Amino acid sequence: MAEVVSGAASTLLVNLTTKSFQEIALACGLEDDVKKFESSLRTINAYLIDAENKQAKNCSIDEWLKQLREAFDDAGDILDEIEYEAKLNEVVKMYGSISTKVHQFFSYTSNPLTFRIRMAHKIKDMKQKMDEKIREGRKLGIVEQHVNTPALEHNLPWRETTSSLPFRVCGRLEEKEEIIKSLMTQKSEANSIDVISIVGIGGLGKTTLAQMVYNDTPMKKHFDLLMWVCVSDDFDVKKLIQRIIHAALKRENVVDANSSLEYMISLLNQTLHGKKFLLVLDDVWNENHSKWDELRNHLLEAGGDKGSKIIVTTRSRKVADVVRSNLVMKLEALPENECWRLFAKCAFQVEKDEEKYPRLKQIGEQIVKKCKGVPLAITTLGCLLRSKCHDENEWRKIRDSEVWNLHQEKTDILPSLKLSYNHLPSEVKQCFLYCSCFPKDYVYDVIELIIFWMAHGLFQPTCEKEDAEDIGELYIEKLVSTSLLQIHEEDSFFFPKFRNSMAFKKLKMHDLVHDLAQLTMKESSRTRTVMQVGQQEASMEWTSDKFNYLRVLHLTNDMELSSLPDDCFVKMKKHLRYLYLQNCPSLKKLPDSICKLQNLQSLVLDCESLQELPKNMNKLIYLQYLFLISSKITSLSSMNIGRFQQLKFLYFADCSRLVSVPSAVGRLTTLKKLGFLLCKELVNFEDEEEEGKQHVNLNLQVFSIIGSKKLDALPKWLERATKLRFLRISGTGIKSLPTRLSMTSLEELYIYHCENLSSLPNMDQTHNLQYLKITYCPALYARYNEETGSDWSKIVHIPDCKIDEYADDDDNIVMMMMISDYEYDRFMMMKMKMMFEYKT
Repeated sequence: MAEVVSGAASTLLVNLTTKSFQEIALACGLEDDVKKFESSLRTINAYLIDAENKQAKNCSIDEWLKQLREAFDDAGDILDEIEYEAKLNEVVKMYGSISTKVHQFFSYTSNPLTFRIRMAHKIKDMKQKMDEKIREGRKLGIVEQHVNTPALEHNLPWRETTSSLPFRVCGRLEEKEEIIKSLMTQKSEANSIDVISIVGIGGLGKTTLAQMVYNDTPMKKHFDLLMWVCVSDDFDVKKLIQRIIHAALKRENVVDANSSLEYMISLLNQTLHGKKFLLVLDDVWNENHSKWDELRNHLLEAGGDKGSKIIVTTRSRKVADVVRSNLVMKLEALPENECWRLFAKCAFQVEKDEEKYPRLKQIGEQIVKKCKGVPLAITTLGCLLRSKCHDENEWRKIRDSEVWNLHQEKTDILPSLKLSYNHLPSEVKQCFLYCSCFPKDYVYDVIELIIFWMAHGLFQPTCEKEDAEDIGELYIEKLVSTSLLQIHEEDSFFFPKFRNSMAFKKLKMHDLVHDLAQLTMKESSRTRTVMQVGQQEASMEWTSDKFNYLRVLHLTNDMELSSLPDDCFVKMKKHLRYLYLQNCPSLKKLPDSICKLQNLQSLVLDCESLQELPKNMNKLIYLQYLFLISSKITSLSSMNIGRFQQLKFLYFADCSRLVSVPSAVGRLTTLKKLGFLLCKELVNFEDEEEEGKQHVNLNLQVFSIIGSKKLDALPKWLERATKLRFLRISGTGIKSLPTRLSMTSLEELYIYHCENLSSLPNMDQTHNLQYLKITYCPALYARYNEETGSDWSKIVHIPDCKIDEYADDDDNIVMMMMISDYEYDRFMMMKMKMMFEYKT
């Protein structure tokens, strides 16, 4: 609980100290009140460090933390209200009529003087509440700590492992043989030790696989010395050398911990000199290059014989990179047949005993499926059921309950996965926990997850200019590297495929990891997220008070909404930041109340009958992400899209009636990603006179257009996108690229099925281009193919360059451009169906 509350406190502090909020506070005359509140918040944040260490032994501290969480929620809502009123005033200044401005001034809620007095009272009340909590914390024995040292692990015992092979082992024979083959191969060069890393989430059997290899008979013949050292999170080089010596000599206390490092190194040299050794470093967490290099150098100096090897087990792919692995063995879920064999070994007293109990076997198979191929979970449940003496009712109870409702012993999977969680940076922990708001087996689009986290204010930038999306990608990379999130597919169907862009990938979370997030997540008493799948209109209580503090409204899948109530967004106007409406097939228009959502950051509309947007949409001037999917909108002119001066991501998919794109898009200097997918009627990009605009550079980094056969030219303003990194053009009628298109920052360029395109400009500027692929573009093939192309020399420097005359069969996008409209529609229906199945 303390870590969750601490995360909430850190988020509040970050929001209070941003330049934008400081400016709002100053403009509202609340600067002094905010500074005093900030001071109290910093003090109580220092108390939370000690509370995290002591909460396990004191139930009163847990209750104190719950109350503190509620107080932080109140404070967050006050900040939202201040921000909302400031933004509303800005909108009224820009677009309000005289009568609107007069009404705003005399309004009780929005009059500057009354608003300042009201907010000042609320902030003072919050400060008093924080001060009271500080006094209560002192009475509970909590002390202030200003140095954020790692919290002690009271509930999770240190996980010691040994080289002994467990009695119950099933599967992993192919992985074992591949590792043994690598170990027996003489790859090592002078001053080098080969490293094999086994990577995977907790409970997948990394240690067991290492034990299988370590105890294999050929290993004992091939190596002079076998050593097993459990590292865990304490990668202290001196302590590790001590443990390696003890492992080599097969006895403890050979060298005292207080001995000098020089003496230990001398003893290590005597022990390893001239011997070919195999060293297993189990459960490694260290991601510090210098620490690893120091240990490796000491092992090399010890003079081990050529051919010595190291096996590392870890949950982090980054660790495998740090140790410069020669082989990375990434463990996947255990195959279903091996899962059952393992379960049967654990759950039945005698081998083949399961055949005597066919009904238990049926229930057991259902339990095994719940474990999703994680051996540690299977072993835990199997051993638990072994003690139930074949009681069918007990087996059913286990089958019908959640895994984490079981009593947790020290060998259960929850502590194993919890350890991965505990090693996350504090700011990443919150984001991980919020993944539990989505249903199990949900397939996350990376960009979707980022804007979801952003809506809850979870990002903690290290500097004012740091981009939220960049922070989100860093957090995701950390979660992927520790296997708490997994890359589900290399690319998303609805987003373009780029090799080096994380934003367009898909992610999935193992069910057991999802359970961990749910158990650790402490829900606020206020509803912050409404996520409904397959709900009907009658079940949506738009006037419910639960919408008052909503930050995310995420509605997907077959919602029979022909219209939304006119005032449905009124209750959400101060706090809603992310609105997602998907697959509402009958919804033709949105209510005007959506234009009151001044704090809205992200809007996703995936409604196939949607024909128009409210005329006052331009009032959402703080919108950053806009996705229009499967709509029947013909024009964007009513949106006044040029007024979205904070827009970063603009994306259109399957907008079959969209004819043109206004020139105002070329004035969006904050826009970083722009994409069009299967907008079949798109004819042109409206262009303004570019004269005199050369100095107004755009920040666009990604531009993708796929499946617009009627389009014959790209916009001229693309020439001002000097930071363009990713460009994909597929299935269009364009004849040429803009003549002054900047290629200096370009990293990936893909051109598919553009028969009319005959040349590529400025290829001599492509110093950063890593990937170039051209497919089914006859004129380009003639000029740039390796065998006969006159311009092959202009692209020969690109590391990964592929020029194909015909389309690849495995490229879905290219296939779509080459099939008939009837086949295309069938293909789209199939793809949509698959996507919704993934989502739910």
